Amino acid sequence: MLQMYPKPRKKSVMPTDYKNKILSSAQKIFAQKGYVKCTMSDVAIHAKVGIGTLYNYFKNKDEMLQLCIQKMIEDEIHTIEKESDKLADPLEKIKFFFDEHYELLKSKPQIARLLLIELRQSEGFYKRNPTYNPMKYYLDYYTKVFQEAIKKNMIRKVDAKTLAYIVVGAQETIFLQWLIHGKDLKIDPLLKNMADILQLGLTKRK
Repeated sequence: MLQMYPKPRKKSVMPTDYKNKILSSAQKIFAQKGYVKCTMSDVAIHAKVGIGTLYNYFKNKDEMLQLCIQKMIEDEIHTIEKESDKLADPLEKIKFFFDEHYELLKSKPQIARLLLIELRQSEGFYKRNPTYNPMKYYLDYYTKVFQEAIKKNMIRKVDAKTLAYIVVGAQETIFLQWLIHGKDLKIDPLLKNMADILQLGLTKRK
């Protein structure tokens, strides 16, 4: 007599796995096709899920973009920040953060394109979501580190938030130019000169 065994159950996919799978696909397809031209159907096809599944997790494309960037910051940038926190010198923290961020963008250029190009081109997105500001993370990080440098008397007393705006602006410009011109732009000398200016300022040396 044949012994009957119960059929093995199909492994169920956890909702968070589906959500992360869709976000990973959205990040790639937004960068490849462009956020404005990309549709929810494009994301569904790339993620190999039904369009209805997308709407189970995201109410619209805007929300998907916001969560894409939030996931990228949580998965990638927070890791760099935690590593930088191990350094005692605040200015070394900034250099480390900048260097590692550059390495991340080199290894995952879709992140650079999403942050530096797609968001800039999506004027309608910001009109619909006026309070959304992915750069706030960077501004908060640099402000915190500059406040630490001031407290340790490593730099003179300045408004840390204003300095953070200057550095974030420089960071965006450098990475955007690198994205446009690729290997023609040598980033290492720019980083060195930027660190020099941060440490010594613009006052003419005697």
